[in-house]
Amino acid sequence: MIGIIGAIDQELNYFFQEMIIAKTEIIADKTFYVGKLRSHNVVIVKSGIGKVNAAMTAAILMERFLARMIINTGVAGGLEPLKVGDVLIAKGLAYFDVSLTEIDDVPFGQMGSDPLLIKTDEAYLKKAKQVFKTLGYDFHEGNVVTGDRFVTKKKDLAKIKKQVDNVVACEMEGMAIAMVAHKFNKPFISVRGIS
Repeated sequence: MIGIIGAIDQELNYFFQEMIIAKTEIIADKTFYVGKLRSHNVVIVKSGIGKVNAAMTAAILMERFLARMIINTGVAGGLEPLKVGDVLIAKGLAYFDVSLTEIDDVPFGQMGSDPLLIKTDEAYLKKAKQVFKTLGYDFHEGNVVTGDRFVTKKKDLAKIKKQVDNVVACEMEGMAIAMVAHKFNKPFISVRGIS
């Protein structure tokens, strides 16, 4: 089973149009749509905005639906050289709003002993790039940072950019999903459109 997570309806509408829904299940305030997308068994779910919603949803996908991998899709704010409408495949994800530096000897962005940056699964990254090339779509690669606030100024990302190189976008769910996948030892990939 493949888990697909988007934060808002607009990020998932295409999948729902293409999916054959076999059943739905409501857990907490999330509706999980189980069925087939082309020949793949999938569970598609709208997490809601933010890290807590994303982490909760990803954990349910792993535990209840036994997702073997997670695809996170949606939009992100881009940094130069990315432009509105570009497609981004995340190479790695990190938090931009975490700091334990006052109480612990860890870099800005790292939560205790958890990794600072979680890399996208190499095999799925390679497959995603092959699919985009086959379809003739241009795409970019780079690191994405996640936080529970909307970023409108470059300076808001200055501290994390000192710790993580090649930061090209920011959003509000990806690292939470990546962290859950990491802890469940399952692969994930994040594909975002730049808004």
